[in-house]
Amino acid sequence: MITFEGVTKRYADGTVAVDDLSIEVPTGSITVFVGPSGCGKTTSLRMINRMIDPTDGRILLDDQDIRKIDPPTLRRGIGYVIQQAGLFPHRRIVDNIATVPYLLGWEKKKARGRAMELMERVGLDPKLASRYPFQLSGGQQQRVGVARALAADPPVLLMDEPFSAVDPVVRASLQEELLRLQAELHKTIVFVTHDIDEAIKLGDTVAVLRVGGKLAQFAGPATLLAEPADGFVEGFLGKDRGIRRLSFVPAADLEVREELGVPGWTLVLDDARRPLGWRAEGNGDGELHPFGAVDLGKDSLRAALDAALLAPSGCAVAVDGDGGFAGVVTREALDRALSRASGVGARG
Repeated sequence: MITFEGVTKRYADGTVAVDDLSIEVPTGSITVFVGPSGCGKTTSLRMINRMIDPTDGRILLDDQDIRKIDPPTLRRGIGYVIQQAGLFPHRRIVDNIATVPYLLGWEKKKARGRAMELMERVGLDPKLASRYPFQLSGGQQQRVGVARALAADPPVLLMDEPFSAVDPVVRASLQEELLRLQAELHKTIVFVTHDIDEAIKLGDTVAVLRVGGKLAQFAGPATLLAEPADGFVEGFLGKDRGIRRLSFVPAADLEVREELGVPGWTLVLDDARRPLGWRAEGNGDGELHPFGAVDLGKDSLRAALDAALLAPSGCAVAVDGDGGFAGVVTREALDRALSRASGVGARG
């Protein structure tokens, strides 16, 4: 666990970057610092590995004051990922990943073996090991940065806007990769972003900071969306926070009907009873129109709503884990579910 106890960072010119921050970052989870420029989120992150020292207060790592730990020793036990990866341009990828093991005195064969193992774990083709950073795409470089941070198996991982410099498609892929890795590794991750959507997607807990380094709210994403602490938090979350909140409402309770027909449309299945598309009524030989699928066993009410909006019928298609037809979710069933969700208390 990482504990901030009344932490303040004040510079010589009087600027306060972080103001009396007191939070507990839970072990084995992702905590996201989010807020506008100038709110002290990166400063807060960098105080954890003593790249910056606080003016007042203290930071504890598993109940030990980090000021009593030699900075190089502290940093070797904390993974660190930054924007655009920060790789060494003159080193091959395998040696970039093995940087910390080399510093710890690992034998070269062992360090490179660990690097190759991590390349596969973060979704990189091992054939890239002998290349240099400039020969990789931005998304690949960020994966190398994550692998390097994990190389010595640190319990803590600090990530400073690591995905902000890549395009939206790559960014979404990297976010999913991080969640997959975290489900396996259970690191204590502190993640900095200015993007509230990224914070809501990744964070088990989210610290919203306001300009001047004051904590505005510290809560789980669902609680944050349902019960913003004040007008600043509400404004930062945006006017579509109600839609975002549906991501935390499971689709499992949606009513489905087994009939393939709805007013004006018929759902067409293949021989394995997998959906192919919607066919307009009275157009038996006509083209098939798009459908949106939702797995009621794992998807959210927001996913069901998105699926319905994709289809001209206005209905979502429920599927099982193998993609087989499980029923049709009508607009009326969605309306009833949305009505129930609007009365559900916050969770998380």
